[in-house]
Amino acid sequence: MSRGFTLVEMVTVIVILGITAAAALPAFARVIRPDPLSDATLAVETVLRDARATALTRATSLSVTLNPETGRYWVSDDDDRGATDSGIVVLGSGVRLASPARRPTFRIDRLGVMDGDSLLVLGPTGARAIVVDRWAQGVRDEAR
Repeated sequence: MSRGFTLVEMVTVIVILGITAAAALPAFARVIRPDPLSDATLAVETVLRDARATALTRATSLSVTLNPETGRYWVSDDDDRGATDSGIVVLGSGVRLASPARRPTFRIDRLGVMDGDSLLVLGPTGARAIVVDRWAQGVRDEAR
């Protein structure tokens, strides 16, 4: 009696693994594919995190104001009221920003404490709320 596997058995196992991997690949591709809702939410979070880092670095108070219709934002220094940065949050196809405030504003003091208006990122796959966590001093998003 011999020990081990024959070449035919090994090739059969490799073929079965290949077929299984080929069947699972489209599912993985859907998971990895970028979602415009997630991209827009991440872009808003990045703007707010960068503004907080700037406020802490410069030891000054900043405000971030967003225009939900266009995605444009302004970061302004509360001490001298000058705009320190501006740009546009890229909104993908079917994605929009919504807020009860006409121009939602997030305020960051020189110690990094944040507060602000409500902001939703709405898209074809759902909605995400931008949440300012005053206790952890950060920004996160929550599914709605």
